[in-house]
Amino acid sequence: MSLLRRLVLHSPKRYLAGLLLAAALSFLGLCLRGFDRLFYYVDAIELAGAAVFFMGLLQLVAYFGAFDTFGYAFSGFRRKERPYQDLMDYNTQKQEKRRQQELTFMPFILVGILFMLIGFLLGLGLPRP
Repeated sequence: MSLLRRLVLHSPKRYLAGLLLAAALSFLGLCLRGFDRLFYYVDAIELAGAAVFFMGLLQLVAYFGAFDTFGYAFSGFRRKERPYQDLMDYNTQKQEKRRQQELTFMPFILVGILFMLIGFLLGLGLPRP
C-alpha cells in the first residue's frame, strides 16, 4: 500500500498544474487547427496528454540523476572550494536526498496518461474513412 500511496497520492497542486497545462495545450492545439471537426479535438487532447506525459518522464530521468554531471560541474562556480570531494561523492549525496523526496514527476505522468486515454476513447467513436 505504501508504494501505491507513494506513486499516486501527491499534492493536489501538482495534479492541478498538470491538468491546467494539458488543458492549455489542448486549447492551443484547437486554436491552431480549428474547432469544426471532431478529430481535431481528439488530436489536441492526445497531443497535450503526450506532451505532459513526456514532461513527467523528463522529470523522472532527472530524478534518477541523468543531469547530475552538469550539476556537479556548476556546483563550484560561486565558491573557492568545492563542497564535494568528487563526482562520485556528489552523486551519492544527491541519491540520498532523492530517496527522502516525493516522486514529484508522477502527477504529470498520470495526467498525461489520462489525457491520452481520453483522446483514445474519443477516437474510437470516430467514423472510419
